[in-house]
Amino acid sequence: MKEKASIEKVYTRSRTTSLPTLLKFQNGQLAAVSKDATQFSRLLQKRGKESPTNVAMVTTKDQIYHGVVDASEATALTDTYICVRNKITNKVRIIPIEQATLSNHIYNTLEQKPLLALTAEHTKTMLMKQFGGRKAARYAYNQENNKVNVDVLKNDLDNTVRETEFTNDTDEKLNTEHNFDILRPKFNKDAKKLEEIYDIRDIVPGELLDRLNEESKVIYSTPLDKLPIQSDYLCSCVKRIQDSSPTPEGFLHLKLIIYMDCLLNLLKTRARSIKSVELSGITEKAENDVRSRFSDPHSKPFSRTSHTSEKALCYFIVLSVIIGVNYSVDMNVLAQELGISKQRLIKFAHIVNVHRSPKTDLFTLRLPSKMSALPSGFSKKSRK
Repeated sequence: MKEKASIEKVYTRSRTTSLPTLLKFQNGQLAAVSKDATQFSRLLQKRGKESPTNVAMVTTKDQIYHGVVDASEATALTDTYICVRNKITNKVRIIPIEQATLSNHIYNTLEQKPLLALTAEHTKTMLMKQFGGRKAARYAYNQENNKVNVDVLKNDLDNTVRETEFTNDTDEKLNTEHNFDILRPKFNKDAKKLEEIYDIRDIVPGELLDRLNEESKVIYSTPLDKLPIQSDYLCSCVKRIQDSSPTPEGFLHLKLIIYMDCLLNLLKTRARSIKSVELSGITEKAENDVRSRFSDPHSKPFSRTSHTSEKALCYFIVLSVIIGVNYSVDMNVLAQELGISKQRLIKFAHIVNVHRSPKTDLFTLRLPSKMSALPSGFSKKSRK
């Protein structure tokens, strides 16, 4: 929102109660793990006659991280606060926090291993890089770049031979289905009714939907010109719901629109990394889920590749027909909103069981049993 933020409440710091703790990891960041597999604890550590200290501990799967809370000398002289802004109301809360830097418990258990002795050649190369002139350093780098890693080359050749030996028509068909299943949401191939094809909690995590109740109510009662949604198509969907009486289905569709807004911003961004790209002006809950689920699993964390765009496009098409009237949506509206050709849109709609109605420009959800076979030529472009 463009107007200035206003402070709603300032929480005072208490020395006798526990405060929110800002965690930092000493040698990196915690990889994406499920909420159930992660646990945070605050402990009181006593060592002999020394004063007890507060310790923060995080356990995830088989790893343990711990660190002293407010261990720096500056904490005795200063307090730390954070500002939490509500993107919808644009109000700010100022909250006192504590801080802790966590390290893996393995550092306390592993024995120090002796360093490997460097070869004469490697030692010479390092000295040339560090203390040699420009020509010497350039020569050292060229020597390293021109070396051939025999093990990597052997693995590449073995993989090429293995793929060539086992490639046939049956394997290609199986790979086709596998590639498409990576891009599209899970669906019921034996569905007899349209509402049985997709379980909405397979498209948007059920836990996230349960946490968007407040946001959906605010959107329902907020005028369109005050909503931080740039898409005319999504705004028209919100307007249709606002003009009708409030129903559980209507609020569910508003939650899906919040998620679709994230997907649309993801499709329109040109950034190669989506780690710091704002995908939602409504809530960080949805954009955090989109970052983790739609990043390319075969690239660096939070990387946006063709896999990201294709998967987001498939999910957006499915959600558009689910919130549409009679499981349908105007193909021209989607193509204009997404900025892609109708031919490309039709191909990806086919993957998610959405069919163009004859002699119309309407996309309609169709039973999987009535869909024609997927084009094999198109599948080869999908990421494995």
